[in-house]
Amino acid sequence: MGLSRKILIGLFAGIATGLFFGELVAGLEVIGDIFVMLLQMTVLPYIMVSLITGFGSMRRGRGGKLFVRGLLMLLVVWALALSMIFVAPLAFPKQEGAFFFGSMVPSEPRETNLLELYFPANIFYSLSRNLVPAVVVFSIFLGVGLISVHEKTALMKVLKQLAEGLGRVNHVVIRLTPVGIFTIAAAAAGTVTIEEVGRVQVYLVTYIGIAMMSALWIFPGLVGALSELRYREIMASFQESLVTAFATGNQFVVLPQIIEKSKELLARHHGASEERDQTVDVIVPIIFNFPSLGKLLVLLFVLFAAWFSDIELGTGERVSLAVSGLVSLFGSINVAVPYLLDELRIPADMFQLFLVTGVVLGRFGAMLAALHIVVVSLLATLALEGSLRVRKRRVLVYLLGTGLVLAVMISGLRTYFTLFVPAAPPREQVLAEMQLMQPRVPAAVFDELPEREKTRIKGSRLDHILERGSLRVGYRPDNLPCSFITPQYALVGFDVEMAHILAEDMGLRLEFVPFEFEILGDLLDSGQIDIAMSCIASLPDRYRQASFSRSYLDLTLAIVTPDYRREDFYDFDKLRRSTDLTLALVGSHYFEPSLKRLFPGIHIVRLERAEDFFTGQGPKADALVLSAEEGAAYTFRYPSYTVIQPPSGVTIRIPAAYAVPRGDAEMVEFVSNWVELKQKSGVSGQLYNYWMLGGVSRERQPRWSIIRNVLGWVD
Repeated sequence: MGLSRKILIGLFAGIATGLFFGELVAGLEVIGDIFVMLLQMTVLPYIMVSLITGFGSMRRGRGGKLFVRGLLMLLVVWALALSMIFVAPLAFPKQEGAFFFGSMVPSEPRETNLLELYFPANIFYSLSRNLVPAVVVFSIFLGVGLISVHEKTALMKVLKQLAEGLGRVNHVVIRLTPVGIFTIAAAAAGTVTIEEVGRVQVYLVTYIGIAMMSALWIFPGLVGALSELRYREIMASFQESLVTAFATGNQFVVLPQIIEKSKELLARHHGASEERDQTVDVIVPIIFNFPSLGKLLVLLFVLFAAWFSDIELGTGERVSLAVSGLVSLFGSINVAVPYLLDELRIPADMFQLFLVTGVVLGRFGAMLAALHIVVVSLLATLALEGSLRVRKRRVLVYLLGTGLVLAVMISGLRTYFTLFVPAAPPREQVLAEMQLMQPRVPAAVFDELPEREKTRIKGSRLDHILERGSLRVGYRPDNLPCSFITPQYALVGFDVEMAHILAEDMGLRLEFVPFEFEILGDLLDSGQIDIAMSCIASLPDRYRQASFSRSYLDLTLAIVTPDYRREDFYDFDKLRRSTDLTLALVGSHYFEPSLKRLFPGIHIVRLERAEDFFTGQGPKADALVLSAEEGAAYTFRYPSYTVIQPPSGVTIRIPAAYAVPRGDAEMVEFVSNWVELKQKSGVSGQLYNYWMLGGVSRERQPRWSIIRNVLGWVD
């Protein structure tokens, strides 16, 4: 049995094992990691030796021809890939409105050091950090320097022997590929959940369709159309490399295989040639450092994100995306995607969905990257040898066949999406599925003040509550994520759940009554509410109306601004010098003097509700000053906005407390002690993780598996 067949058997056996055992086989990931590390062990040294030997042995003038013709072939492949990517969104169905997705975790700026990535100031540092582009640049310079050295025969011989030794080590490790791929596939299939990929099925299915069509026809067919190499030979020669790159999710580890297989394939058609082998040794490592097909398909996600967010892109914006995308993809994908989203003013939270898709699509991307290296290397080498043959009939058949296959695929995908992709939810449905962590005491929820006699309560409020047998809690209806009403008319939120727990601990019935700050004191004094629980900052000006318990939560003052403007607010020194900045405040005027001292040139406007900033119903402002916790919840509903926390030197924390009748020391002490009890028992922390971080800390159920969910052999 050939190695490629063993690899495929290992891949499918691993997937079947993962589906059967589920998370019980997650530990196999360690073995898979060891296998990948063994593959990587020789790759970087092999690249260095190949480049130095290849350039050092090259005749003068050949390097320049290789650069020109290699770049030409690279541009051809890029042009074909970009054309396919920008046609693919025709498969996306029409939607009657936007999808909305937001992350409740504040965004952080991402940076990359392109100079460090591509220029080796210290080659040993670059080697230790695995900075492949810098190592390649160093090797190219050293190899070019050796071209004009006369006494280099002995050195070239040593380097070639070293390359041969590294190749043999790599061959030994490759024999372990079926086992390594089995463990990797089993661990991946046993841990990936359907929920992680369910929201982006349009992108996932389109990406996989484009990837498979590229790997099985478009780019191998391109080589066949322009040369004497036959399609079947190309697929047979590089099948092992592509499957290994797919299974490991790493194209870097198959570079030695690609080099050797390319030499063998070219030798079968054009005879053995040491000079051609040197060209392959040079071109494969160099092409690795250019944006590959796998990276370029990231642009499909940006197009999907625009469709997902109901943003129409014009022709100019698409051209800009192609150019800026190609340039930015020379660096890290995780830096390029947020940059491209900002350029097109697409909600930055879409990047969270992109990270989710990496669980599945990263392997297809690695396979396409390996294919990209194969195709460009073969075409560039043949072009340098003068072996490319552009036959009009063969090229025409290839183009017509490619167009037909692409049209059929897009039509089929569009039909499938139209029939099976659910309609986009309205904005009001965002956060609609949030519910209390667990069932609590029954509660009566009033959406307006109930008609009750307003008499000032005498004596202890606590005694009065116990005698009445019910706890009346004041709440604000639109105070995400502390207290808000879902479209199903359920009152939920952090403080709502805390109120349920308080009533449960006291053995009381529970009533929720809405309040506004202007009448908070009157409501507390008259007994219409006994306590107000809605992320209320215990600021000095509010003590005129109520007394407050000890702080149960420290909120962090932050800035909420549109995604595309967030870079303007990361630099606080620049903000201090700004004279045309308008900030919005909600509720208390307490922070106005502090903000004016911090940013002398700003203008302040007041809003009645935070929601007005996002809907544009209040005064216009560049940003909203709000707690990071509340801001994160609003950006979950309005994903084109982001939360920016100030640097540590200017961080402002706000104590949140529960408001009780003014001057009632017994009530203050009782609530404060209860708050401390909930903090020390961990209840407050659990609720914070659930409500402030979007439920990310909820106990994760084991992944579905045959052994657990079908056979019932394990719990």
